Amino acid sequence: MEVKEVLEYELIVRDKNGKIIYHKSGKSKSYVANYNKLIYAFMGNSVNVTDTGGTSITVSTADLANNDVKAIEGDDNYGILFGTGTTAPAPGDYKLESKISHGDGDNLLRYYATSCTAPTTEGTTTYFVVERSAKNNGTVDITINEVGLVLKVVVGGTPKYVLIARDVLTSPPTLTPGSTLTFRYKPQITT
Repeated sequence: MEVKEVLEYELIVRDKNGKIIYHKSGKSKSYVANYNKLIYAFMGNSVNVTDTGGTSITVSTADLANNDVKAIEGDDNYGILFGTGTTAPAPGDYKLESKISHGDGDNLLRYYATSCTAPTTEGTTTYFVVERSAKNNGTVDITINEVGLVLKVVVGGTPKYVLIARDVLTSPPTLTPGSTLTFRYKPQITT
């Protein structure tokens, strides 16, 4: 029996009136090395990962008890994040190349909360969905070239942020003023 682990994504852009103006979905090829290292830590080991600041941190199984991907509105440290970078993803990536910060001005995005559904099994596939929306409240267009999934891990009582997936979009959408982007990552395993 072959087991397939896939990370899918879906991206929807709505104009300021709520009309869908862009829709794309596909398979991500972007799990980075940190993802596999955290799975290793989950299995009772300690491992070094690189946080989004470029610092090597040691994560153990005990540190994973406080991990989180569900960033609140306005928090652009973790959850699903957007950027303008165009360099192809690599296993050693630890941050977005050029993250777009939270805010309501030009070249900023209003980040809404990141949500995460409970695992669901359909047939032989089990999956969950991580979703976040962001709105361009500025006066200029913003092109979204890259997307990342960042996990918050509390190490020794201090939050650390670890990139576990990064995608550079082949057909990047442009957010005009007032438009909203919704992005979903769907990790799934099929047996």
